[in-house]
Amino acid sequence: MKDKKSKSKVNTIFGILVGLVGIVCGLWLLIFFEKKITGSEFVALVLGFSVIGLIIAFASEVQEFSIAGNSVKLKELRLEAERKIEELDKAKTELFRLMLPQVLQGSQKTLNKIDPRIVSFLNIFDQIKSLEIVNELRCEIEHVLHVLLICQYGKLKVIHQRAKTTENSFDELDSPTSLFVSLNDEKVVQFMKYNNQYQDSHVAKGDLVDGIHAYAKLYAIKLKLDKLVN
Repeated sequence: MKDKKSKSKVNTIFGILVGLVGIVCGLWLLIFFEKKITGSEFVALVLGFSVIGLIIAFASEVQEFSIAGNSVKLKELRLEAERKIEELDKAKTELFRLMLPQVLQGSQKTLNKIDPRIVSFLNIFDQIKSLEIVNELRCEIEHVLHVLLICQYGKLKVIHQRAKTTENSFDELDSPTSLFVSLNDEKVVQFMKYNNQYQDSHVAKGDLVDGIHAYAKLYAIKLKLDKLVN
């Protein structure tokens, strides 16, 4: 109610200002361009600004006005516009609700230490954030996020030496900081032993570090979601 009253007050003030500006401009034109503007044109100009000012001032109250004999119903137009906007909001939410599970349909088979599905998820999540519909899709986001966390955690098994499945909870996973601390030369050598494509320990360690960074991005999202109010 207070918002409506304050909005009405602002409209009134703005409407009055528009009307005054019209009158001042009309007088200025009449005085300095007396030969170029007639009295009737001055009156028409002032009346035009006054009408516009009144429409602005009472925009929330005006239900209908006429242009060249055609009736324009402001309230109906406003309600229709609001309905369309609401429908679009629902449509985009449902679109992302369908897109999220599709992320898990992608292949995770790769020699790289980063689950390729993570990039798709992060891109979709960024769009969801920009549209401010995280709360509406929280359940779907958390489901996909949990699967990706477990899978990415599994790709770093050489570091933590613990197998996890989707049955495990988030609290049972190591933090990214813990994984960074645990990553030593011995783990890198062990990693290279089971991954023959690596000939350089620096490259092997770099890939493991990249894997932890990818895991850290998912981990950070999970922490933020947990802080949201239900």
